[in-house]
Amino acid sequence: MPVTWTALALIIGCGLAFSCLDLLRKVLGRSIRPMALLVYLAAGEVPLFLVWVLWFHSAGPRGDYWLPATASIVLNFLANLAYLEAVRLSPLSLTVPFLSLTPVFATLLAIPILGEVPGPLAFLGIALVVAGALRLNLPPRAGNSPRVIWRSFSNEKGSVLMVAVAFFWSLALPLDKISIARSSPAFHGLVLNCGIGLGAFLLLVRQHRGAELSIPRRRQVQVVAAIVASTLGLALQLFALAVAWAGLVETLKRAIGSTMAILLGFLIFGEPISWPKVIAVLLLAVGVALVLH
Repeated sequence: MPVTWTALALIIGCGLAFSCLDLLRKVLGRSIRPMALLVYLAAGEVPLFLVWVLWFHSAGPRGDYWLPATASIVLNFLANLAYLEAVRLSPLSLTVPFLSLTPVFATLLAIPILGEVPGPLAFLGIALVVAGALRLNLPPRAGNSPRVIWRSFSNEKGSVLMVAVAFFWSLALPLDKISIARSSPAFHGLVLNCGIGLGAFLLLVRQHRGAELSIPRRRQVQVVAAIVASTLGLALQLFALAVAWAGLVETLKRAIGSTMAILLGFLIFGEPISWPKVIAVLLLAVGVALVLH
């Protein structure tokens, strides 16, 4: 599938929207528990996607839509919950870059599931993106031996969770693409949010944790902003999946997300920017250029 300027615009917009969401989820995670925040984000998107479906008369589902859509709901639920816990436990710049592993999983899975086979340069680019993401998590003047890399990874509580998030999202991505082909971006976005929001709410009720749904007044505007960013990011991603191969969408989106995590972590949370992080960002940039070649 050729890469068009429309596809690039959709993916870049998606990456920037999700970067804003990363920042807001990190801030909100200080005062709202992950499960409750997931309820609000998913439930808040439902009316927006419903309006989209009704206003544009979006196509409904075919009979073979529900199996991949249900599997995607489960995977997205697990991924979102693990993500919120990961950024609550660890710095933004040491967790979000691990999502650059998603393109590796997504590209490999898209070959048997979607029949999308990228060229050798794209594979090299994805490898550089992964190398850059791993380098971001190493402390200054750290070595590059496997032992040092493993120690740096395992000592950061949110890192393991974020790798799990990358894997879950890589599994969900081709399922989302299949679901969109069997319905429409708007309808699938509506179903995803209904399923995730309802699942999180029922789990809270079952565990007698309904009190966690109370939002501090000072955070209400930030919750609304997070819902808008989440809706925009998901909508652009679903449109991008309809016009570009899944590995490209994830690679470019995660490169943008990793770079923005470094910048926002420094500007908002005072997380340091070191030369190893700069080198890692350059690896990400070169990797994306190869993927887009």
